[in-house]
Amino acid sequence: MTSNPYRRVTSLQYGLISVISLLVGILLLYVSGLTWFDEHPTFGTLANQFGGLIIASVTLAMLWELIGKRSFSREMLEVLRLKNDVDAAGLEAIGTDYVKVFDWENQLEAAKNLDVFAAWATTWRNTHQARLTRVASRSDAKIRICLPDPSNPDCVKLFATRFNMTEDRVRSKLMEAVDGYKALDGSSGSGRVEIYVSPVFRAFTAYRIDGHFIVSLYHHKDSRSGSVPALSCREGGSLYEFFLDDLEGVLNASTRLYP
Repeated sequence: MTSNPYRRVTSLQYGLISVISLLVGILLLYVSGLTWFDEHPTFGTLANQFGGLIIASVTLAMLWELIGKRSFSREMLEVLRLKNDVDAAGLEAIGTDYVKVFDWENQLEAAKNLDVFAAWATTWRNTHQARLTRVASRSDAKIRICLPDPSNPDCVKLFATRFNMTEDRVRSKLMEAVDGYKALDGSSGSGRVEIYVSPVFRAFTAYRIDGHFIVSLYHHKDSRSGSVPALSCREGGSLYEFFLDDLEGVLNASTRLYP
């Protein structure tokens, strides 16, 4: 029994109206069979149809009230609860392709603060080379890159295992990434591009572009083929705060390699 008095009153009113309507429908069906209606068949047919219609309507309404409405209410509560969770997390998009969960082109063109936390992100860097160079050329912009430490043997070994590569190949990829991100700063050494190295083993790749984080997970299988979950979240949500705190913690414990 519900503890809400208004709901109890409403349920009682609904039940009373349903019982009265049902009795009226039965009464109409009954009187439509009286002998008086033999001489007035039109009225008899009308009373019979109205009676049947009322009984059918009350039956459907009761089924909706007892089963349908409650199921619909539970479904709506689940949808609203999910929406509230998504809003609190600040989740903007989710999918299995990091390219499609964020408007990279337009956001990079206007970016002022860019952080990259990745193994090397060669494909991403090559794709957006021109945009990244423009970001680095602006006096009010800053790019921070956090890469695995190529001089740390344990770190290199872990990534060789993760990506099914030789250790020499991992070192080569890392040094190539360092040089590639240095090139964004040109020959000026403006300090707007900072490169950090850390032995931290990455469980995901993360990019922060102003008030957005874009995160792509890694495979745990031997083959790296196939899609992986990716998401984007906005500043102010719990996901953004987690990734920002995580990134700042890694950067604080990292070694600055450039400049």
